[in-house]
Amino acid sequence: MLKSEVHKLDTFLYFSYGANLLTFRIQMHNPSAAFVSIARLDNYRLDFIRYSKFWGGPNVTLVPTANAHVWGVIWRLHKDDMASLDNQIGVDRIKYYIQYLDVLTPYMGLFKCRVYIQKINPLPRADNDVVPMERWPSATYKRIMILGAIEHDIPEYYIEYVKKLKHNGEDGCLTMVCLLNRYAVDTPCECRVPGRISRKTFKLDLKKIREKEKISGK
Repeated sequence: MLKSEVHKLDTFLYFSYGANLLTFRIQMHNPSAAFVSIARLDNYRLDFIRYSKFWGGPNVTLVPTANAHVWGVIWRLHKDDMASLDNQIGVDRIKYYIQYLDVLTPYMGLFKCRVYIQKINPLPRADNDVVPMERWPSATYKRIMILGAIEHDIPEYYIEYVKKLKHNGEDGCLTMVCLLNRYAVDTPCECRVPGRISRKTFKLDLKKIREKEKISGK
């Protein structure tokens, strides 16, 4: 995508660094989302806090940290999807606040994007500190992040970093939501089976059954 094609009327840029790295996940609620580029946010680190029943673990957030960085994806969305995105992230439930930060792309320079950060910051920790279990993401959340990072060719070293994050083993409710969207929201399939499957007519011959039982001594 050319830089001149990124900014369009009635759209905004959003930098995702968590579950919305995955195209399927973000487009479940925001169908206008279009991939722009991968990008790096400097002087922030990844962390998890505040338990979510949906995910079965704490939600992801950004923590200001000198000399650290977080990789993510820039999406372009139509303004009609802004309220839907805010609701998905949890702005209306006072979980996240909105900032506009500069993120660096590999080939198109800096972009100022809409970024969501939790209102409650985790306690500070050093690189070699043990991460407490309440700050381990669920297995589902971690898997979604990895799939999204691989899908968009985020640098391999960062994917390895995410893979090494400890998780709490919980699966969360994403599978249920996917099934509901597939079978309760999507338009039913109207495919027709070509032709008619021929089957032999089943006839129950009691006389033959009794004769076989006599022969076998039953």
